[in-house]
Amino acid sequence: MDFVGEKIESFIQSLQSGKKCYTYEFSAPASFSLESLIATLQQQKFLTQLDAFVCTDSPLGKLKHSAVLASLKLQYTFGIPSITTISMRDKNTLALQSDLLGMNSLDLRLVLALTGDPLRFGNQPQAKGVFEGSSALLLKIIAALNTNKDINGGELYGDSKRIYPFCVMNSYASRKESLYKKMREKIQNGALAIFTQPIYDIGIAQELLEWCDKINGEFGSKCVLMFGFFPICSFKTALFLHHKLPGVFVPQTWLDTLESAESKGIAKEVGLEKSKMLFSALSALEERFHFMSANKPEIIGEILSNM
Repeated sequence: MDFVGEKIESFIQSLQSGKKCYTYEFSAPASFSLESLIATLQQQKFLTQLDAFVCTDSPLGKLKHSAVLASLKLQYTFGIPSITTISMRDKNTLALQSDLLGMNSLDLRLVLALTGDPLRFGNQPQAKGVFEGSSALLLKIIAALNTNKDINGGELYGDSKRIYPFCVMNSYASRKESLYKKMREKIQNGALAIFTQPIYDIGIAQELLEWCDKINGEFGSKCVLMFGFFPICSFKTALFLHHKLPGVFVPQTWLDTLESAESKGIAKEVGLEKSKMLFSALSALEERFHFMSANKPEIIGEILSNM
């Protein structure tokens, strides 16, 4: 097995063994080049603690650099596995299977399955959504490919390596039963890990962990939860996350504190301190985290500097 393949298997073992596990979201820009972002990442000390990157796939339906090609570049630049986000929004099952076959040959075998944001949120009004199925269909495609068959049962040839599927879910919903049902469906369809939207409430984190344990007991599965973590360093960011990002709940205490700090010009310092305290509290429950920072990795470096 080559070096990258060993790293992928090591990442999966870390996930399933209960060890500390960190991933970092790389949000590919609408650019021909990734070099400036990669140069910034190369300066970050926390990369030594990182188990995998997660490359986004045109979030909010906005034009971005290819998630597949960004994943490949990151994986071979840093020697750290890349999880490729794939959205059902943009491709039919023929194209999805074709991409996964090609990715397998290049050792891109970690896939984060998304249904995808509607194109009405984006900046490409001429584009037409495909949505041949939800992320559940992509999980079924991966399950079939792992038996060397296509989605219709047709035989596939050549040497293949195992594809590891992951999913995402909201961290909050007004109707809890709906959120629970979605988690159950994802685990039933074979997700090895579920990456949540950012969490800012310890009670929510505890409940999600309890649900995951219960559903794993039902199916005899070993799906794990990756806490989404996005440090808030401004009142504007807090408002955006709370009101504009579906499935995220920012407690009123955070909003009030950051609004007050903003008026005093100290929002960044206050927000960073609150984020550090939150990270410490969440770490006491579970040490699997998916870090997000809108391509500002130095903020994650601040969070992890004393860990």
